[in-house]
Amino acid sequence: METKMEDLLYRYQFLYGKTPLPVDGWAVYAMPDEACLSAHPELTVTQIERNGFKVTLLGFILDPDRPEDTDVEILTRLSDSAATVEQWIESTEPMGGRWLIFLHQGDSAVVFNDPGGLRTTFYHVDAEGNPWLGTQPGLFQLKFGFEVSPEGASYMASPRYQEKIETWWAGDSSPYAEVKHLLPNHLFDLKTKKAVRFWPVKPLKKYSLEEGVKIAAQTLKGMIAAAHKRFPLAVALSSGLDSRMMLAATKDFAEDVFFFSMMYRHLTTESDDLKVPSEITRAVNLTHHIVDARVPMSAEFAEVYNRTLTGTKDDWGNLVEARYKHIPQGRVILKGTISEIVRVRFWSVGVYPYRVTLRDLVRLLNLGNDPLVVKSLKAWMQDALPAEKLGYKLLDLLSWENEIGNWLALGHVANDLSHQDFAPISNRRFIATMLGVDPKYRSYPDHIMERQITATLWPELAKFPYSPSRKVPHKRFYDGPILNALRWVRYLLFEEKHGRLEE
Repeated sequence: METKMEDLLYRYQFLYGKTPLPVDGWAVYAMPDEACLSAHPELTVTQIERNGFKVTLLGFILDPDRPEDTDVEILTRLSDSAATVEQWIESTEPMGGRWLIFLHQGDSAVVFNDPGGLRTTFYHVDAEGNPWLGTQPGLFQLKFGFEVSPEGASYMASPRYQEKIETWWAGDSSPYAEVKHLLPNHLFDLKTKKAVRFWPVKPLKKYSLEEGVKIAAQTLKGMIAAAHKRFPLAVALSSGLDSRMMLAATKDFAEDVFFFSMMYRHLTTESDDLKVPSEITRAVNLTHHIVDARVPMSAEFAEVYNRTLTGTKDDWGNLVEARYKHIPQGRVILKGTISEIVRVRFWSVGVYPYRVTLRDLVRLLNLGNDPLVVKSLKAWMQDALPAEKLGYKLLDLLSWENEIGNWLALGHVANDLSHQDFAPISNRRFIATMLGVDPKYRSYPDHIMERQITATLWPELAKFPYSPSRKVPHKRFYDGPILNALRWVRYLLFEEKHGRLEE
C-alpha cells in the first residue's frame, strides 16, 4: 500500500462538533445528536444501532476471549448485554484495542476511550454551549484560531520545559485555555459538557502471583491473536521486559510478523536494545530488521510532522520518518508500551511512600514547578484521591493517567504519521489483574511477574538476558517498612496539619 506525503497530515485524526473541519478529503459522518464527525480517510469509523443504543466507534476494539470477532460483532454483543450506559461501559472491561466510543442511549450521551487513552481526545465547549472533541489541540487551533494561553506560554518558557528533550502537559491541560484533555478512566458527558471519572468504582481485587500470571498471559495472548486476525502486524523489539512479552505472545504466528528494532540517539548495533533482539530472533529462526533512525528528518516530512501534532516537545520525528520509509505500509505496529502502569513506575523498588503529597507528584513527573503544572496536578489529585479507598495506589494512577495518558498517548499520535501503533496492554482486565498482584513481583530488580508471563507464553525466550548493561536500583535500608512506619508515626504526630494538597 503506497501512501503519498500529502495524505499524512493529521493521519488517523478526527474532530467532532457542530460543523465539519475544513480539511480536504476527510470523511464526514452524521451523529445521533445532529453534530458531525470529521475523520481522516484512514481512520476506521463504525456505527451501529442496537437495543436502544447508538454507537460510533473510532479505531478498533478487540476481544481477547473471542479473537475472531469483528468490531460490529463486539459492539452488537455489548449493546445486547447492557441496559444502561454504565453497564455498557463496564462490559468493556475485558476488551482492548485503540478506540474512542460515542455512546448514545435516550437522553444520555457520553464519549470514552480505550484504557490507556491511546485514541487521544481533547474537548472544548464553545460560547453557545456546543461540545467539540478532537484528537489533539492543533485541530482546535485550526478550527477556531485559538492562541496559546498566558499560562501555557509561561510553561513553555520555563527552564525545565526548555531543557527537556521530551516534555508534555500535566493533567488535563493543553497549550490553549479553551481546550482540555480527556484523561484515561474518564468520560466526557455530551449533555453536561463535563469530564467525569468512571473508574475505578469497585475495590481492587487481589491475586496470587500464579493467578495473576495465568490471567494476564491469557489476556495478552488473546489480545495479540485478535490483532493478528485483523491486521498484518509489526512488532518493535528491545532488550527489555515489555517487548519480550509481546514477542512471546506472537508464538503461534510469529512467521507472519515483521520484527524490528530502532537505532536512534546513542544506540549502535552493539547496544543491548539491538544486540539482544538480534540474538533472540536468530535463535528462534525469525527475521530481525534494524531501522536506522539517526538520519535527520527530510524537509518534506518535517513540514508535515510539525503541523500534525500540537502539545509536545520531542525529537521523535527522525524515528517516525524512518518507520515510514523502512516498515511496510499497512502494518499495525505492536508495542509493549504503557507497562509502566503495572510495574510501579514511581515507587520502583516496590516500597510505597508513607504518604504522597502534591509536592511529590510535581517532583516525580519532572516537568518543573511552573504554576500550570502545579495547578493541573492539584486538580488531578483531588479527582483521584478517592481511588485510594478502593485499594489503588495514587502513584500508579499518576503513571497511568498523567504520564501514559499524556506523554505516551500523544507519542502514538505522532507515530500515526508512519503507522498505527497498538499497545495490547491497554486492556483494563490485564492492568487491574497486575495491579492486584503483590508489588514485590512487579518491581525492580527482577520484575518477576513479567518474566513469568513471557516464560508461560514462550518458554525458550526466558533464557535470554534482559537489558544486561542496565544499572537497576536496589532497595536500601531506609526504603524498608520499619523506617516507613516510623515516618508515618511522625507524620501523624507532627505533620497532620499540613495537607497533602498544599503547594
